[in-house]
Amino acid sequence: MDVKRLQILRELADRQSVGATAEAMNVTASAVSQQLKTLQAEIGVVLVEKVGRGVQLTEAGYAMAAAAADIATAMARAESTIDTYRKGWQTRVSAAFFPSAAEMLLPGVLHRVSSVEGLTFDAHFEDPGTAHFAPLVADYDIVLAHSVDGPEVFAKQGLTVVPLLEEALDVAVPAGHPLAAKARLSPGDVVDYPWIGVPEGFPFDTVLRQIELHAGRQANRGQRYPDLRVLEALVGAGHGICLLPRYTARGSARRGLVLRPLTGVKASRSIVALSRQEVAARGTIGIVLDMLRSEAAEIAKELQDSPPGT
Repeated sequence: MDVKRLQILRELADRQSVGATAEAMNVTASAVSQQLKTLQAEIGVVLVEKVGRGVQLTEAGYAMAAAAADIATAMARAESTIDTYRKGWQTRVSAAFFPSAAEMLLPGVLHRVSSVEGLTFDAHFEDPGTAHFAPLVADYDIVLAHSVDGPEVFAKQGLTVVPLLEEALDVAVPAGHPLAAKARLSPGDVVDYPWIGVPEGFPFDTVLRQIELHAGRQANRGQRYPDLRVLEALVGAGHGICLLPRYTARGSARRGLVLRPLTGVKASRSIVALSRQEVAARGTIGIVLDMLRSEAAEIAKELQDSPPGT
């Protein structure tokens, strides 16, 4: 079997279309189709079938794509070993950050990267819903992701998952708000106030749905916006209350907000770094993942057991 053809199959499994696979591999769509036909003929098993105007992998196709990922991982480990004995190595690492992860982790990580001669770190900004973080590993070496359902959400997708932080989600209210007088808040305390939310599918919206479930009634959702700084501004102006991550909102008191912990529901998010397995096996990527882990550990140590901002 040709390794390059297996790689095409693996890319198709990740990207879900011949066109996207061709673009990623810098070849034509017809070349991708021809290579897949040749691979099927070589192994005597149907790997791809037509569905409407597109194609999808068969069960055998997905199994072979997983095997292709294993082969790519083994090759990456071999290349990493060779890197130890030669000067050449990966000099540029690309990473995708969602906004609050960039605010919290990126300044310190850039300081760490600057200590490694010849290493360039390209930070990009992506802010999708939980289900759309994993596909980004096709375009970046490292993807920072978060979920209210734990790191295992991403581990099930065959990726290398590096846990970084568990961060509480607190209820943010304006100073002087009736809820600010309470040390802790329950779903029943908060559900009836106007909420400044995030778009459906974003992690914080999942927590608000838990609040509704425990309170037995729907919350009054007002504005929906994905940017936490906009949420802070709207809450500070008295337009409602919202959920904010404790570490990244620790300066919220300066914006006239009060944070209170939420009880009765799982109100926290897991922040992780995702990579394809063969990418994580590269020596340079391992170094950067260690930097992210160390930076996150310092933040957690600094803020360990600290109460929400008041």
